[in-house]
Amino acid sequence: MFRQARVIIIALFISLNMGALLYITSTFLANWFSAGIVSLLFIIGAAANIALFLIAPHLLNWFGKRLLLVSSLLATSLGTFALALATTGEVAAFGFVLYASFLLLNYYCLDIFLEELSSNSETGEIRGIYFTFVNAGIAAGPLLLALLTATSSLSVIYWSALFLLIPAILIALFYFPLHKDIHKRHMPHSLPFKKWWYNKDVRSVTLAKIALETFYGFMVIYTPIYLHGTLGFPWAELGLIFTVALLPFVLFEWPIGELADRYLGEKEIMSLGFFITGSALLVMPFIGKIFLAWMAILFLSRVGASFVEITTESYFFKKIDHTETGLLSIFRLTRPASIILTGIMGIVFLNLFSIEKIFFLIAFIALLGFRESLYITDTR
Repeated sequence: MFRQARVIIIALFISLNMGALLYITSTFLANWFSAGIVSLLFIIGAAANIALFLIAPHLLNWFGKRLLLVSSLLATSLGTFALALATTGEVAAFGFVLYASFLLLNYYCLDIFLEELSSNSETGEIRGIYFTFVNAGIAAGPLLLALLTATSSLSVIYWSALFLLIPAILIALFYFPLHKDIHKRHMPHSLPFKKWWYNKDVRSVTLAKIALETFYGFMVIYTPIYLHGTLGFPWAELGLIFTVALLPFVLFEWPIGELADRYLGEKEIMSLGFFITGSALLVMPFIGKIFLAWMAILFLSRVGASFVEITTESYFFKKIDHTETGLLSIFRLTRPASIILTGIMGIVFLNLFSIEKIFFLIAFIALLGFRESLYITDTR
């Protein structure tokens, strides 16, 4: 476990940054832009992120994973800095697109470091520990939001998030080994989509991951707009709601990862997770401005999502090794691809229906994820 500690610490600081900004950015951008333009900015950021993932194996070949991680962290910091300074829509849009383009590339680099240091027999446990720290950081972010926005503007959150990246950059610069990157060998000329398509298990778990990431996309973009803009919850209350809602990722992923390794396998837990999340989503359109009710239902939805997250991660990394960076790039494309899907569906849907009905659409997507979970070959 000591070997993975530096990777986990960097992931924690990146996640603190991400969690602090996760639920405020759509509302922050709405100070200058309509909901449709905000969706478009999320699409642009995700498209740029996809472009980076498509060339990520080549970037690893040219720079190595350590330099790529440092460069990505610096770009993420620059985007956060621009958001902290933003007093116009143009600066805010630039900062957000830059931030969204590089944020997930940091996790991609950490995935490779972590995969090198983990054996298949401990993949679920190591990934569970890793995601416990990642999600602890993300869950702590809204708590920072609740504490700071009571007396300050949202800009103080962006400054705080910027300083949270400094330890991650320093660790990546000075405390990562300088040995030759193995990823300068066996590099694909392009992403192996054919190999991915004909590997039924890898394809199905990737599609299940797309359903999960689409759920995340909708909840991050539209839930704050609905709860703050439509129902009228203040940010101090929303910070507490989102903190509690994210606790399942901290509480359950480590034990669920061990459970999947030793007893059940991933298939049953993944299916149960989609069922819980989908059921919670069906209730959301009927809840008014009730603080404890939203805290409880969002918590329940994340219980299911935490089951899905750790089992999709554990299952995928049991099916590949650390040299298959092309398949990893495809798997990590699920988040930006889902954000684009979310933005497009959101723009169309909100032109036809009122915003609270969007939860029915997300429940349908969870059902599609449930179907894909039934197709994988269990590891137990």
